[in-house]
Amino acid sequence: MSTQKDLQFELVSIDESKAPACSEGDNWFCYRIAQGSNMIVGYRRGSLRTVKRDVKEIIVGLNERRSGKRKQPVTKPGPKKTAKN
Repeated sequence: MSTQKDLQFELVSIDESKAPACSEGDNWFCYRIAQGSNMIVGYRRGSLRTVKRDVKEIIVGLNERRSGKRKQPVTKPGPKKTAKN
């Protein structure tokens, strides 16, 4: 039986990589995120520090969405309408 912890998305690895197909340039990293036996593989370009920060934000977002604790978007009130006679 799966526990709540088993269902959490977790970082498995971040490794230097060549550019993915249809991409160019240097400083690419391949990251792997697991949720139980499910695996997400993605690519990010940048410094290792930046990629780690970005991937951690992705994981937080995935876990919030999975648990239903997603932050509601902030809506700005529109212009006030005036009554027409």
